Amino acid sequence: MKILAIDYGDRKIGLAISDENQKLASRLLTLENKTLEKSVFSIKDIITKENIGEILIGIPVGLKMESEQARKTEKFITFLKEEITIPFQTINEVFTSRIAEENLLLAGVKRENFREVIDQEAARIILQEYLDKID
Repeated sequence: MKILAIDYGDRKIGLAISDENQKLASRLLTLENKTLEKSVFSIKDIITKENIGEILIGIPVGLKMESEQARKTEKFITFLKEEITIPFQTINEVFTSRIAEENLLLAGVKRENFREVIDQEAARIILQEYLDKID
């Protein structure tokens, strides 16, 4: 079964997915976060189509231990749990956006194209770190 990783943001939600063997994380897509309802509907659709058995959500805990974005992410998780019954895990995702930016630069992605994939890359980093720990 596959794992879906979510990098939640106010405007965009980055998604990444594992392979069936849970060894490799790949960027999947970026959702426009217009409303919680629309975002959750899209995620539910992906769960069904991709045979997702677990969800991993990054929470930006950071050095202050709780941020405004962490509270918004917790609200999203609460809403998502009401709609989806598969297991959830959370993971600290502090600095993943910075690492994602560095990865994209190293891969030759131009900065003007970052908006298309940076949230996906952050989700991929979150997921790959998790997969490496459970391996």
